[in-house]
Amino acid sequence: MMTDPELPFTAQAAIGFISGFVVGALHFGSLWWNSRLFTTGAAGKAIALQLGRIAVTVAALTLLARLGLAELLCGALGFMIARPLLLWRYGHPQ
Repeated sequence: MMTDPELPFTAQAAIGFISGFVVGALHFGSLWWNSRLFTTGAAGKAIALQLGRIAVTVAALTLLARLGLAELLCGALGFMIARPLLLWRYGHPQ
């Protein structure tokens, strides 16, 4: 399933980047909650959240790969850019 060949490269790149950034923000934002669950002794909930985080990330990147190479690469870039922004927002782990 490829994107419409009439869709300009910039639009394909924007779709990938925005999608990757949103998924990355959700992934790394929920990591904060996940660490809180582990430290409070709710290991079952933390493991379930961890599996959910990974499943959503894999599904989103798989969907971007099915759309095309430009979407996947820009999505991965957006995902990686979200990480330092969330670390800045929530602080580095102690």
